[in-house]
Amino acid sequence: MKPFLRIEKPCEESLDKMHNLPDGKFCDLCSKKVLDLSNLNDSEILDIIQQNKGERFCGIVFKNQLNRSLQPKISFSQNHYSRKATFTKIAAGVALTASIFNSYPAQTKTVTKTEFVSSQSKISKENKKEEDKIGDGNVVISGKVLIKKTNKPNPETTVHFITPQKVYSVKTDAQGLYALEVPKESIKTENLLEFSPENYDYEGQLIIFKKEELLKKNVIYLAENDDRKQYGDISAEGFYANEKSLVLLEGKKLDYKLFNKSYNIFSNKYTVYYIPKSYKKVFTSDENIDDVYIAFVKTN
Repeated sequence: MKPFLRIEKPCEESLDKMHNLPDGKFCDLCSKKVLDLSNLNDSEILDIIQQNKGERFCGIVFKNQLNRSLQPKISFSQNHYSRKATFTKIAAGVALTASIFNSYPAQTKTVTKTEFVSSQSKISKENKKEEDKIGDGNVVISGKVLIKKTNKPNPETTVHFITPQKVYSVKTDAQGLYALEVPKESIKTENLLEFSPENYDYEGQLIIFKKEELLKKNVIYLAENDDRKQYGDISAEGFYANEKSLVLLEGKKLDYKLFNKSYNIFSNKYTVYYIPKSYKKVFTSDENIDDVYIAFVKTN
């Protein structure tokens, strides 16, 4: 789950009462600039987040831009450093990333972090009994993804089974069915699945499943996104880790400052799943932790 935008409390001041600016509005009530993000793509929004160093800012967005993963088109010119960045800065970033890689040689060199499993061979077993799902040390997690209200299959959705050491993924078929084979030992008392639709017209979901629930054929309903505009104080959740974040790189704890520095320069070298506070209990019981970043180094 990549960074996403969130408005906890929409602004009650009318946009009609605000002054027009080339890139948004100016609110006299709070003496703040209100950036209009409604016509920007994800990369442009991420650039603004970086310029604000992850701090909150007032903005105008379509509702369907909120609470979904931002999908940047990564290039070196899109982070804090321009194409004219000095050799010293780039070299320092390379050394920093290399030091992280070398700290975890077994994982970064030999383990595939995100494993996609074809659903077709698994879905053929859809009618088997639950006890037939477990064998050879593996468990099949299966179910169906539908659109809320219509009960029709959702456009292609990726289902992620997230663990600190590895993320197993599968795409739904034309009927909305998915079947994902994972090692039996990866199933815990509580487990986290992410349902991420390819089409932004639908809202993705993070769902916690208890072990006994996970082995049932679950039906997941995704709601349609709302294309109305909202505005207010925008936070960029999941962009920067902080002192209350737990960062797990290849399943091992990593200092959040070191992670931020490396990810800020070499975001295209990482796959990161951001776990908000309400779901962090799957990975930690520490009450002082607010959120979790599960990160993997890309091997190709």
